[in-house]
Amino acid sequence: MKRHFINLLALVLPLFIFLQTGQAEEVNKPQKEIYEGVAATVNGVSIPLKALEPEVHRQLAKFKRNGMRGQASPEYLLLLKKRALSKLIDQEVLRQAVTQVDVPDAAKKAEERLAGKKASFDTPERFARFLKARNLTEEKLLESYRNQLQMEVYQKNSGISSVEPTEGQIADFYERGKENFKQEEMVKARHILILVDQNASDEIKREKRKKAEEIRAELVKNPSLFPQLAKEFSDCNQSKDRGGELNYIKKGYMPPEFDSLAFTLPIDEISEVIETQYGFHIIQVMDKKPAGIIPLENIHDFIKEYLKGEMAAKKMDEHIAELRKKADIKIYLQ
Repeated sequence: MKRHFINLLALVLPLFIFLQTGQAEEVNKPQKEIYEGVAATVNGVSIPLKALEPEVHRQLAKFKRNGMRGQASPEYLLLLKKRALSKLIDQEVLRQAVTQVDVPDAAKKAEERLAGKKASFDTPERFARFLKARNLTEEKLLESYRNQLQMEVYQKNSGISSVEPTEGQIADFYERGKENFKQEEMVKARHILILVDQNASDEIKREKRKKAEEIRAELVKNPSLFPQLAKEFSDCNQSKDRGGELNYIKKGYMPPEFDSLAFTLPIDEISEVIETQYGFHIIQVMDKKPAGIIPLENIHDFIKEYLKGEMAAKKMDEHIAELRKKADIKIYLQ
């Protein structure tokens, strides 16, 4: 089911890198030297043998993780190389088609995307770390945005991005895959934690419990204070800045004592102070989701987007197959 979607990612996303790295090189060598170091040519553009190595190494690493022992046979290595080459040929025929697309104001739009990306980071230093971690420069990132713009226009012009599943297809997908849409019982809760070291003395534990009881007394009088008091007093770094919210949790996410109370507590009620291995908690359940099959209306949009991706990927596969038929492809891999 996911094959077409994975194929699309494998083709389209590496394409943006492919455009920048110079894997596709014009063949300027004399005819007698054309085979040396070249796996194939696509309309006169060469795909170097060395370009196959990253994909071959990824596949070998994958099979080793899955238990393959010993050295790969020459026959198996050749098979991996052929598969890698087929991917690169797909990328190259698509690259050549995409680069013919004219995008009005491409430079300006790419600059806007770059500015938006920069603005998503709190500081310039964090943006710089983002670039370094991906071995990028601003110029390379800007180029990738220009390539993305071309790809988006190309997919639109080719009708690849305009596919839409029907309501019947969405409903059919849901009915056929209902077993995949089961959900466990969940509660949306918030809590205030007064942290206690497990080796703390009885006196310290009494003081901590007293503090928790005082906070609870305030909440019983005015439950709307929960977010404020959580931010002020809770020792749970994960949730305190969100007013103590843990979002929806399944059984087993929190300690057993917490679960046994949270999954039986009525919505909006302030719990008693309970003790776990972390300290003392005060809980308020905000919502509950029973176990069962998720209703279609709750995942309609998710299924729609998934099917759109599948349909677009299938259409892209078919489109690339047509591009390959029209291209002058010569294979030199032996």
